[in-house]
Amino acid sequence: MLLENRVAFITGASHGQGASHARYLARAGAKIVALDICENIEPIYPLGTREELDATVAAVEEAGSEGIAIQADVRSSEQIEAAVAQAKERFGRIDILCNNAGVCIVEGIDAITDRTLDVVIDVNVKGIFNTMRHIAPIMKEQRYGKVINTSSAGGIKALPYVSHYAASKGAVVLATKSWANELAEWEINVNGVAPGTILSGMITGLAEQLGQDADDAYAEFNANNMFKGERGHVTVDDISKMVLFLASDDSRMITGQVFPVDAGWVAS
Repeated sequence: MLLENRVAFITGASHGQGASHARYLARAGAKIVALDICENIEPIYPLGTREELDATVAAVEEAGSEGIAIQADVRSSEQIEAAVAQAKERFGRIDILCNNAGVCIVEGIDAITDRTLDVVIDVNVKGIFNTMRHIAPIMKEQRYGKVINTSSAGGIKALPYVSHYAASKGAVVLATKSWANELAEWEINVNGVAPGTILSGMITGLAEQLGQDADDAYAEFNANNMFKGERGHVTVDDISKMVLFLASDDSRMITGQVFPVDAGWVAS
């Protein structure tokens, strides 16, 4: 199998893209460490639950692999350090890191508060630093690792009213390139994906902030995609397929890159 004997550590794994990545990597043979905060963060839309996280692990096991669920907050270095130690004790190694956890809020620059700025930056930027600084030493010791950071098409071609989100996801792009240079000596690949708009809990939450129906907001966000109609609807499966490729040794010569999976929106 493509990822046989590999161990993947996935943040934001209770639902959406994280849960999808867990299923895809498990079907390819990887053991899964599924991590999520499993509680809401004010003033963000509802996040994942413990029941959903347990369902992710159940899906991993149904795929014929092994998994563990860990409830932890990526904003906390102490919680992530403990989670990494638990994963290492259970599986002996960590080969793949999917930094998937992320949040977004729609606000004009003059409406951003200290609270919302802290939430967006701490989850989207501090979160990936916390996982990397605790997992990179394990990958260095192994002289093997595949890191896949989730940026956003909105972190490459920014939209108005989400400047803190766009800035945080732009930071993910540059951190990815920096870490690729830093860790190449240890044969560690560091890449990223930049998803386009996906019909998900995030879009539902953003639609509520905008006073729109989720389907209407989804259509509006996808209006400028190059592909139209059904081809213009990016799905979680599209993102997971790219993550699976980057997690596998088929991508062994690729590092320091962030790939938009966005029906052509960034390039339009």
